[in-house]
Amino acid sequence: MKLNLFIAKSGYCSRRKAGDLVKDGKVTVNGRVVTEPWSEIADRDAVKACGKLLSSEKQIYILFNKPKGVTATCEDKYAEEKITDLIPKRFGRVYPVGRLDKASRGLIILTNDGELCHRFTHPKFEIEKEYRVTIEGDVDNSTISKLKRGICDHDEILKVKSASIFKAWANKTQLDVIICEGKKRHLRRLFEALDHKVLDLVRIRIGRINLGPLKDGKLRLVDKKFIYSACS
Repeated sequence: MKLNLFIAKSGYCSRRKAGDLVKDGKVTVNGRVVTEPWSEIADRDAVKACGKLLSSEKQIYILFNKPKGVTATCEDKYAEEKITDLIPKRFGRVYPVGRLDKASRGLIILTNDGELCHRFTHPKFEIEKEYRVTIEGDVDNSTISKLKRGICDHDEILKVKSASIFKAWANKTQLDVIICEGKKRHLRRLFEALDHKVLDLVRIRIGRINLGPLKDGKLRLVDKKFIYSACS
């Protein structure tokens, strides 16, 4: 949808007035000033006019426990089962916030609020994501240090903010790991580089939101105040 049309549909002002606001530099998209009224925007983009966040539809916030084997990326047209296939149609169009690869499971947020997507995914906000990772092999202090120091893989630095052993048994270790930005297959690539195969990976926390007792494949609706307080 074109930017000036989106502003008009939000009820903020007329389409002509919207065009003037954009040309005057009073409109931002995902925090960046846009001065072309005909610029195309996506549904998940955060649009503000004179500092006011605009929305053409009711904002929905869903906490979901993604099962293993479900694709979280909506753009993957070859996916057998996408996360949005598991969300009831009555909630309208919602999108997953951030990444959680097909082989992983756990907490993910779905919303139609573009600003929330920006807050939870942009590195500058440093929103913590905590994972419980089960790997092959034993872990000692040297491994923990390497995880925190990081490695370079395909010109990307992969590291963790913190890591601690949750449980250990014969040739397996379970760790609680925290990262603040998630690159594609971030933890799997990092552990594989350190010669540890990942057996299970579940996200148990985003910001101050815990997975808690939410069962596999189930969702929980929350309000805007709750979700924004988790990333403040």
